[in-house]
Amino acid sequence: MLALALLSALFGLTVFAELIDIQFPHMLLPLKEAQPNIAFKTQPDATVSLNSQTGDEQWTAVNFDVPDHGNTHCHVNFHLNTNKLKSAPVGLKGQAPFAINISRIEPTLVNGGTTWNTKPATIEHVAIFILDKDLGTSEIFGKWFDCPKGVAQFIIHPAGARDLEAYWYELDYTMADGGPHGITLEMFAR
Repeated sequence: MLALALLSALFGLTVFAELIDIQFPHMLLPLKEAQPNIAFKTQPDATVSLNSQTGDEQWTAVNFDVPDHGNTHCHVNFHLNTNKLKSAPVGLKGQAPFAINISRIEPTLVNGGTTWNTKPATIEHVAIFILDKDLGTSEIFGKWFDCPKGVAQFIIHPAGARDLEAYWYELDYTMADGGPHGITLEMFAR
């Protein structure tokens, strides 16, 4: 027990927390550097890309509704469902490793009103994931944060300067079907 407490203190993990809810996004907004003044409406799928020759990027802004049911700590996660029977839509192009960064932003996204030029400021980087169509995802950096009340908003963007095009269709599959496909917000209570 002492070892768990020391690990918790050492790594900042909430070892004694209980998972109480997993939320799926209620808004996925494309933010395109090549179309900096165009505001897109929410989409069921998402693309994060970087063209290293032109420098053009496409990010995805994400909104979660955060119910208040005793959740104190949150963690963002990213999943690729590798169940061959489900064939969850995913595309990865560019130079491996395919890495994405997820950052918390000021909660000011507007569906059909936020553009590349008006995207909210970043509050903090919360996760980096390596994506693989066959193996799924590997979290190489992830941090816990206090659950905001009402909404939590994020931007998913390339984690490096390599060519990247990551595409996925957001799906809320159950664990029996291979698990979720895309970004989720996990909520815990102590």
